[in-house]
Amino acid sequence: MFDITPEKAEEIANNFHIPAQPIVLQQLQLEQAKADPSPNAFAEVIIKDVALSASVLKTVNSPLFGLNRTVTDIKQSVMMLGTNNIGTLATFFQLRSKFPGKNSSISLEKFWDVAMETANMVNIVMDYLHLKSDIPAEDAYAYALFRDCGIPLMASKYQTYKETLQQANSQPDTIFTEIEDQAYQTNHAVVGYFLAAGWHLPKQLCQFILRHHDTTFLEDANVDDHDKTLYALIKLAANVLSNYKYNSDDVEWPLAHDQVLHFFGLSEMDYSDLEEDVKESYSIQFG
Repeated sequence: MFDITPEKAEEIANNFHIPAQPIVLQQLQLEQAKADPSPNAFAEVIIKDVALSASVLKTVNSPLFGLNRTVTDIKQSVMMLGTNNIGTLATFFQLRSKFPGKNSSISLEKFWDVAMETANMVNIVMDYLHLKSDIPAEDAYAYALFRDCGIPLMASKYQTYKETLQQANSQPDTIFTEIEDQAYQTNHAVVGYFLAAGWHLPKQLCQFILRHHDTTFLEDANVDDHDKTLYALIKLAANVLSNYKYNSDDVEWPLAHDQVLHFFGLSEMDYSDLEEDVKESYSIQFG
């Protein structure tokens, strides 16, 4: 189900218009790959793009990063948060700019907002579960932002995609991507994998995007603890966010519930307490 064959690669290349990686990201990745990356050089690349700089600064100054003073320029941002965090934000906003939603069958503005909200919620859950000493916060943030990055491509190609999403959301006992496969012979996890790989995102992140709906993920001996923790963390955070916004479970929670609680060693009462505390913290920070 999650194997990438040469035939599948050719099919995706022929049927989807995957945008080329922007020059600004190529330059950032070249700098990041150096033995001793220069924060100043990193910042100079971003500064050249006014819209990107504004989006990054707005997010850096949000409650997510909890800075005790306002950051006024990109160089400050890089120095305070590091190139990994700023690079993740730059990639997210460049990707968002490539899919403004003009020809999409769903609201991409809402989609991008939910991706950011999920990343924010993940950060709070990490604090609650005391995971930040084990898992880099920037990894959790990136995995939450990009896990569904194939959806804009699907929504831009298929005018029936909104109805397919509605169908998937009404069948919580069916794996989300199976509904897409039935309709289109592919799914957003596969398409997202090729988008992420084409933009040279880390290989481990690309594999996570490919398998983030795989219900065998937490049982796979070939998956390391880092990615298993992120998988369980994002499932849990997405469900808390759904209950916060809509007062109902996320569509994936019924299939993930038992495995995720077992993975974190949580009882039903533990989870109920976690959800209430995390929702309160999220409300205070993000309203």
